[in-house]
Amino acid sequence: MRQGAASTDEEVYQGTSIRWKHFDASYKLAAKKVSMGWSYEDFAQCVPDWAESNPEAAHDVFSQVSDYMYTTIIQQGETVLLHYNAARGIDELHQTVLDAKTRAATGEEPGMDTWRGTLDPNSAVRVRVTPVLQEEKQRLETVLAELEAESNELTANLKQNEDRRAENEGVANKLLDALEQAAATFNAIPEEPVQMWTIEAQEGAP
Repeated sequence: MRQGAASTDEEVYQGTSIRWKHFDASYKLAAKKVSMGWSYEDFAQCVPDWAESNPEAAHDVFSQVSDYMYTTIIQQGETVLLHYNAARGIDELHQTVLDAKTRAATGEEPGMDTWRGTLDPNSAVRVRVTPVLQEEKQRLETVLAELEAESNELTANLKQNEDRRAENEGVANKLLDALEQAAATFNAIPEEPVQMWTIEAQEGAP
């Protein structure tokens, strides 16, 4: 079956199973029956005078219209089938049927999620989804534990840095207090003794 151009980035899937080939052949046969389902006599009744006076041209137009109808049906149908990826879906259905027949022939017990007429769809989904969710839960718990460990380490480092900063601020404040006290003491000394002390210091200098 001609699949047409679906995408420049992805090659169009071509059906290979016998089930797809039967579907493709039936689809084309149906398109042919629809386009060829009317006779030349039916067509001639639409334009009786022209068909009677130009029978060869009328036959040609009839054939062209029928061919156009067939081509249009095929092209539009292929567009729909390509959009829904019908070829791949039918191939997968065919393989599923073959696998089921093989299991039945070998006496293999069906799995818990194998479809049966009495199987609850919700139960079938849970059988497949629950292990995946549990695995993802464990992965997320591991990631969370690692993040918590990193957060605790960062908090401890910040606390240590904060303690050091507080300690350094305490030392700086004590030094500032001592300087302020020394300045206050110096400012309280009378000016004359300071001047005499300065002169004596300069005279005694070598």
